Amino acid sequence: MILYFYDGHIHVIPDFDGKVPGNASFSFEYLQVISNIRADMTAEVFRLGSNSPAAVLLDSVEQLEKRSPTANENAQRIRPNLVEAVDTCVKAAGQEFNPFWQKQLLKAASFGKSILELYNSDEFVDMCEKLRVLNAVRDYRIGLPISYEQYLRLTPERLIERLINRHEYLLAIRLSEYLRLPADKIYVHWASQKVKTSSEDDEAICHLIVQRLHGKQGISFESIARAAYDEGRAHLATQLLNFEPRAGKQVPLLLSMEEDTLALDKAIESGDTDLIFFVLLQLKRKLPLATFFRTINNRPVASALVEASAWDQDVELLKDLFYQDDRSIDGSNLLFREALKQPSLQGKIDKMRIASRLLSDSKDANVQSHLKALTEASQLLKIQEGLDKDLSDGVNFVGLSVNETIYRLIRSGYGKRASKVQSEFKVPEKTYWWLRLRGLVAKRDWGELEEIGKAKKSPIGWEPFYNEILGAGNTKLASTFIPKCTTLGVSERIEMWIKCGMVVKAGEEALKAKDISSLERLRTRASGNTVAEIDRMIIQLRPKK
Repeated sequence: MILYFYDGHIHVIPDFDGKVPGNASFSFEYLQVISNIRADMTAEVFRLGSNSPAAVLLDSVEQLEKRSPTANENAQRIRPNLVEAVDTCVKAAGQEFNPFWQKQLLKAASFGKSILELYNSDEFVDMCEKLRVLNAVRDYRIGLPISYEQYLRLTPERLIERLINRHEYLLAIRLSEYLRLPADKIYVHWASQKVKTSSEDDEAICHLIVQRLHGKQGISFESIARAAYDEGRAHLATQLLNFEPRAGKQVPLLLSMEEDTLALDKAIESGDTDLIFFVLLQLKRKLPLATFFRTINNRPVASALVEASAWDQDVELLKDLFYQDDRSIDGSNLLFREALKQPSLQGKIDKMRIASRLLSDSKDANVQSHLKALTEASQLLKIQEGLDKDLSDGVNFVGLSVNETIYRLIRSGYGKRASKVQSEFKVPEKTYWWLRLRGLVAKRDWGELEEIGKAKKSPIGWEPFYNEILGAGNTKLASTFIPKCTTLGVSERIEMWIKCGMVVKAGEEALKAKDISSLERLRTRASGNTVAEIDRMIIQLRPKK
């Protein structure tokens, strides 16, 4: 064991592995504990009588400062090993705690670099940067005498964390700027400590924090607000949250602070439906139902989202919502929807009866109209249930509208029953004729359609008959309706004849109208004997010479 005696204070610096090796070098009042590897490196430079390239290079710098001509001679003498000497001086500088020897070693390295034609200076620049950081934290006012190896293993980020924990905010910020590291955590920690320790009122603290942090990137006001809330300063926390730009950070804290309505408003302002749903779910769990409805009642977005999700997920909640808002029509519609899902006729009717009861007390015209529709729907259900029992052709009527019921009956060949449904529900005549036409065409009941065509008038005109029958592929029957389309122009009727493949008939239509230009166009579309017929018609219209 080697004993050293000092007049001043002794400061022991532990190595990164936690052990204190036997070798030690010292300067001023510091005792630097070093490893064997570092001892070899520094001994190579500082050992008395050392003639290593690094020691010679360091001596050359000292001679250069004295303006001695031997400086250049010494440098040239070690030129073959100059790269090694520069590297050793750079590494030795990292082991020094004394800024004077750091500078001397780096000067030596810089002098050696200037002689070399090619040298990668990255390690030199990197060492200068690290030593500047280390010297800053080793200052007696800071008191972090860490070694170079400790700094490498600690990393700059964790060193700054240590400075933050010691409330050395200014140095931490300057080091972050120097090392090009984000400084947001430093500002947030400072602000959090401010709200915890300051005795000023909430408004003054909030103003100070916002003023200091204005324009700083990455600041989490949510973290500062949480610190304020944990300190029992809920009002200050709420004020600070107003400056948090991310609603996803604001809302959870507001909920934990029991600021339910404010949390909901912030979520709605964000426009994030997932966040709004999250708040609504939390409020529904913690608030009485009546309070929950009052909360969302004057917030249309929240109310609409609750209603939209409840249609598929919580029908009972939807019923309560409609009842709370006095929306009797919406409530009856919901019950009507449930009625259609009931397996039995009686179940359907019972649900409709309840739906009607919701509307019975109102004198509003819209409500009464809806009540009438419900009554008719109940009546229709009874008729449809009877049709399903009486008819054995596999057609299900329950759940269909009045128009669909009539159409299905006509298509299935039950015209009298369809007419009865029309009469009971006062279906307009035009609507009924359309349904009858399409039902008969779908059934391909050409005979019935031919009989209808013998009538003098049609409430829907005769053109729909032509179009529907032609679309079904019966050109012969469709053509019988062309002469009845008296409201159409000549050119339209000509085109109708052509679509039926009756060019001669189209020619006769043009001849009757004395339209020679249409006849000439028809001639280009004619073939076979039809050409002669069209020519004959054209001759009839041309003036005789």
